[in-house]
Amino acid sequence: MTTNALSDLATKTATELGLPDLRMVSVAHPIGGVDPDEIRRRADNVVDEVLALLTGGRTLEGSAR
Repeated sequence: MTTNALSDLATKTATELGLPDLRMVSVAHPIGGVDPDEIRRRADNVVDEVLALLTGGRTLEGSAR
């Protein structure tokens, strides 16, 4: 997770740490000093993308139980 203003730095850092294929999700910059309700809206906008990255794109319906 990074902000759009820091995504290049995050990608470079991941590569330097040996994780060139690390998948990331960006949210709007800045985060600090932003109203908590706005932060929740930003999180709501990317939650599906985060879940897809964490689950390899599988949904509950499509996963083995």
